[in-house]
Amino acid sequence: MRTWLGLLLVTAMLAVTACATGGGAPAAPPSVDVTGEWVGTWAYQNVGNGSGDIRGRFQQEGVNVTGSFNVTGPVVNNVANIIGTVSGNTIKLMMPSSGYLTVNGNQITGYVNGMNVANLTMRKQ
Repeated sequence: MRTWLGLLLVTAMLAVTACATGGGAPAAPPSVDVTGEWVGTWAYQNVGNGSGDIRGRFQQEGVNVTGSFNVTGPVVNNVANIIGTVSGNTIKLMMPSSGYLTVNGNQITGYVNGMNVANLTMRKQ
């Protein structure tokens, strides 16, 4: 009975530890640094909803990225501060909108899910 109770406690402790640490494999360390100015274009996935220009200014410290997007076009003119993380060459945006961006050299491509999903392409300046 005591052995059974001990095994139950050890199992519970391992489960709590896994939940506290995320339970999965750790994210890959950043293989890119996106600090700087980026300029490009965006278009809603339903292109009839609009498209335009985008400017990004990012500051990366380790895995954390902060910065801003200045989005312009016929249907939008907005500046948004962003927060995200970098794993490998992928930026995961968390605020104010979600999205995933892929960095390939001096180019970023991906999508942002705001009020509508928009694809974007930017080049480092």
